[in-house]
Amino acid sequence: MTSVVSFLSMAIKFSTVFLFGATGEIINQKSGHLNMGTPGIMYLGALGGIVGEYIYILCLPASAPLNPFLIFFIPTIFAILFGAIGGLIFSFFTVTLHCNQNVTGLTLTTLSVGIACLFIGMIGEKSNIMTRMHEAGQLMQHAFPWFHNLSWFGDIFLSQSWFTYLGIVVAIVAAIILNKTRVGLTVRAVGENASAADSAGINVNAYRYVATIIGGGIAGIGGAFYELDKVQGHFQASDGIDAFGWLALCIVIFSLWKPTIAVLASFGFACLSILPSFLAPYLGGIGYMKYVLEMAPYLATIIVLIITSIFENKKSQPPANLGVSYFREDR
Repeated sequence: MTSVVSFLSMAIKFSTVFLFGATGEIINQKSGHLNMGTPGIMYLGALGGIVGEYIYILCLPASAPLNPFLIFFIPTIFAILFGAIGGLIFSFFTVTLHCNQNVTGLTLTTLSVGIACLFIGMIGEKSNIMTRMHEAGQLMQHAFPWFHNLSWFGDIFLSQSWFTYLGIVVAIVAAIILNKTRVGLTVRAVGENASAADSAGINVNAYRYVATIIGGGIAGIGGAFYELDKVQGHFQASDGIDAFGWLALCIVIFSLWKPTIAVLASFGFACLSILPSFLAPYLGGIGYMKYVLEMAPYLATIIVLIITSIFENKKSQPPANLGVSYFREDR
C-alpha cells in the first residue's frame, strides 16, 4: 500500500510538467499553430523561473527567511514572461514572415535549449546561491503541509505543490474559454478555417499572435516547475526538459486537443514515464526491460493515432488549418 501511494503521489507531481506543456500547446494548435518549439519554450520557462528566483534571493539579506509565496510567485511570473517571448518569436516568423511552422518550431527549440543551458549552467556554478535555491525548492514541495502524512488520501492528493494545483486550474479555465466563450469560438474558427474567419472580420494574425504567446507562457511554467520544484532546485544545464516537451506534444494528440482530458492524459504519461525507475529494483538483471517500458508513452500515442484515424470522428481530429500559414492575398 505504501508503495502504491508513493507511486501515485510521484506520478501526480511529475504530470505537472506535462500538463503545462500540453495545455499551452493545445491553445497554440487550436489557433492553427503547430508549435514544434514548445520543448524549447519550456526550457526558456525553466531559465525564467531560475532567473526570477535568483533575483529574489539576491535581493534578500543573507540570513533573511524565504517567503513561501514569493518563491512561487516571482519565478512563475518570470517563467510566463520567458515562455511568452518564445511564443512571440515563433509568431513573428510564422505569422509576420510566413515561415514554415515546422522548420521555425524546430529551429526555435534548438536555439532555446542552447541559450537556456548556457545561462542555467552559469547560474548553477554560483555555489553561494545554490544553497538558498535548494531551500526554496524544499519549501515549494507542499501547498498544504498540514495535510501531508495524515492519510493515504492526503499523501496522494493534498501533498502536491501549488504548481500542480495551478496546472489543473489553468487546464480547466482553458477548456472553458475555448469551448464556452466567444473568444474561444473565434480562436477555434481561426484554426479551422482562417479564410472564412477573415471574411467574417476576424483579425487572424492578431488571434494567432495572442494564442501563441499565451500558450508559450503557460508551457514555460512547466519548465520552471521541473527545475524549481520537482528537482528542488538541484538543477543542471543538461536536465533534458526538452524531452518532456516532446512528450507534451504527444499528450496533445492523446487528449484529442481537449485541456480537461489533458489532465488525465498527463497523469497517465507520468505513470508510464516513472514506471521504469519505480520497477527497477524488481527487474533484477533484465536491464533491457527498462528501455522497453520507456517506449510506452510513445507507443500509446501511436495507438491513439491509429484509433482516431480508423473512426474518422471530426471531434478527434486536429484543427483543419493546423500548421498552415495564412496568406490573406490567397483568400
